[in-house]
Amino acid sequence: MAKMQVHGYERGEGCYVKNGIEVTNFILSAKKIIFGKEGMCRYKFIVTTKDRITFEKTVSLQQLKRHCFLQELPLFVTEDAFYRAIYNTVRANNFTADDTEYRTERNGLQEVEGRQMYVFTNTSIAADGFHPEIYSGVGNLFIPEIVTSQGLVEVAEKLFREYNRKSNIFYPLFLHNIMAVSNGFFRRIGEPEFMKLTLWLDGKSGSGKTELAKAVGAYTFGDNMLNKELIAATGKRRDALKHLAQSSGSVCILDDVKVERVRDRKNSMRNTVDDLIRSTFRGRLTDTFDGDSESKWIDACALITGEYLDTCESQNARLMYLKVDSFVDDEENSKALRILTQNPMWLTTVCVGYIQWLLQRMEESSFPKFLREKLGKMRNGEKMYDGISNSTRLNENRHMLEMAAILSEMFFQEEGMPQEFVERFHKNSGRSITAVTESTFCLLGGENMLILKVMERIFSECSIRIAEYQGVSWYQCEWKYRQEYFWIGQDEDFVWIEDYHKSILKNNQNENEQYDEKPCLIIRADRFDNLFRETVQSLADELELSSEVFDRLLSNPLKKLRELQIIYKQYRADSKWGRPAVNYPTYRLSEVNDFQYPIDSYGYPESDGRLCRKTICDLEYEPVIQINTGHPCISTLKRRMDDLDSENTYENVENWHIRGVTMKEAYCTRKAFMNSKSLYRE
Repeated sequence: MAKMQVHGYERGEGCYVKNGIEVTNFILSAKKIIFGKEGMCRYKFIVTTKDRITFEKTVSLQQLKRHCFLQELPLFVTEDAFYRAIYNTVRANNFTADDTEYRTERNGLQEVEGRQMYVFTNTSIAADGFHPEIYSGVGNLFIPEIVTSQGLVEVAEKLFREYNRKSNIFYPLFLHNIMAVSNGFFRRIGEPEFMKLTLWLDGKSGSGKTELAKAVGAYTFGDNMLNKELIAATGKRRDALKHLAQSSGSVCILDDVKVERVRDRKNSMRNTVDDLIRSTFRGRLTDTFDGDSESKWIDACALITGEYLDTCESQNARLMYLKVDSFVDDEENSKALRILTQNPMWLTTVCVGYIQWLLQRMEESSFPKFLREKLGKMRNGEKMYDGISNSTRLNENRHMLEMAAILSEMFFQEEGMPQEFVERFHKNSGRSITAVTESTFCLLGGENMLILKVMERIFSECSIRIAEYQGVSWYQCEWKYRQEYFWIGQDEDFVWIEDYHKSILKNNQNENEQYDEKPCLIIRADRFDNLFRETVQSLADELELSSEVFDRLLSNPLKKLRELQIIYKQYRADSKWGRPAVNYPTYRLSEVNDFQYPIDSYGYPESDGRLCRKTICDLEYEPVIQINTGHPCISTLKRRMDDLDSENTYENVENWHIRGVTMKEAYCTRKAFMNSKSLYRE
């Protein structure tokens, strides 16, 4: 800042002098500030008294003309002509580039003095580095000028050494920062809503979500002391929107959302969250504040921490959901978070390096075309997450994270990161994107979509027996096939009967009769309940689902399975839903030390005297569920069965001793099992 030589006055020791007489008790330094595109000017004065007390004052030329800009300060000026001299000096002064500042109207990506720059509260970044003479002065989006003996490669390796401890949590937060940096450029190339996303960190009190947001949530700071700027969700809605408007080029953090019990507070919290999500997605404020125009673009992402709460269905699809319950309970996670908290400049260093790389890339005419082609391939590729009304938006959200990963990988490669680092980043970013998208998929689709995933998991891991159609002699039995093969063992999971009607044929029926029946897939109700609960728990731990989603899923799952037409029901007069489980023959085999001569195929004892084991079959009835074998969710099971044959489960059981239920009763129960069965239809 230039020391000011006022026309007609000399600079003394801490004062201005005229004709040997001290006119002031201070001296001035001045800098010209150019505001916005209109080029409106202000002048920043640093006032230093003889006692070395410093004041700062920024005024317009008009205020200088009024001779009052210093009067409220504890200074003395002995003659009014001194103010006129300051005015004339400033008007005539040609401020050099070193004595000129440019103060923009907003933060984020913009053109200043003919070149593209990222502007922050206190400085700006161009392709060639920092430019502190260009800044916004808007909000609390500080970037310290990074002075470090460590290069980008070394810092990135240290940063990702910690991220790799829990990549499913840390990587989405890192990619979220990359999205916040990049979305201003995507708006310029015709994708105004791309890379604009809200990430929700859901977790109970003490889970570490706020500390996680401070350490990894945003690469910018709230002040020059490296404190992070978090807006309290319990505060005023207008404050949250104002902070979002000032966060272009970075991440706006709304902290500590609570599911309030009082209606007014609950509605206020919901409205704040809804406005933040909507404004982030649209890139414009849903409302104005302090006279700010709604038309101004916001190139920011939002991070919300706290208890998850629904706003409306369409809004939910504009976010990604990350469950962090018990995050700090894990020693490795806690250690990583502690190291990241102690080294806040690591993330900032990497993101600043990415900003400079992106600015250089933006100068290449082929770069926008490259991005559009990448995005086009993503959108024309496999459509995932079908089955929920917001699947299109969820796919787009996934594409945003994937694009951030692609750009980050390009950046790391071109900055000279080791190939091992790049490969690990590629692998972990892919896994983390899948994990956060799957978690969001379950949240958006509710328990119905999660039930489908649970069923697919059950069908991929359960045991299954394909019932064998083993013929029997009419001398022995009135049925065409061994009925024991179609019962369910009490230690079995699923039994697949290829054609149920064929399985209950009698010997006097036409052997050449044609059948056109769907396969029948059955399981004991108690066994299914255990499998379902175990799988839900496993999936909940894996996807870190919220307790609310988990509890809803285990509330009357059989009703939900009927709604999804995964299981059949049997009508009953007192319930439109009917019974999901119907009695069916089930057995338990127990070997006993009782030997007898075997019987040949004609029913006579064999002559060679060979002994065989006598087996007791305890036969009873239990509620059994029938799965809809036409439902898409069992495709996993069908693929597994391609390599399976029907099993002769009882090859060592040559003599059955059945007690409890008679064979005739069991047959009649099996025959009745199919009666009045249907899928639920609304």
